[in-house]
Amino acid sequence: MLEDMAHRAASHPSHADLLDYFRAVWSKVSAERQLRESLEKVPKNAGPLNSSSLVHRSLALMREVSPAYLEHFLAYVDTLAWMEEMTGASAPAAKEATRGRKPARGAAR
Repeated sequence: MLEDMAHRAASHPSHADLLDYFRAVWSKVSAERQLRESLEKVPKNAGPLNSSSLVHRSLALMREVSPAYLEHFLAYVDTLAWMEEMTGASAPAAKEATRGRKPARGAAR
């Protein structure tokens, strides 16, 4: 009976193993998608200092040197973007836009 259970456990991966596998696959797929999207944003006649071109070249080089690092880096950037969106980080931008203007005379009193 124990041998049968051990055989079944070996032939059927646990939920945690499956979750790890699908996370790894999703991370690779997502990194490739983001790399393709960065290439689409590069203008055809972009110069060497074009920001879109620099970003794409950096990501492509990162993929060549260390694909795992690229996946972790992009996951980190995605997390930061999500956190920025959740916290409403656009509010400080509105404050900065009004910083240069003088307050109305009636508003200060």
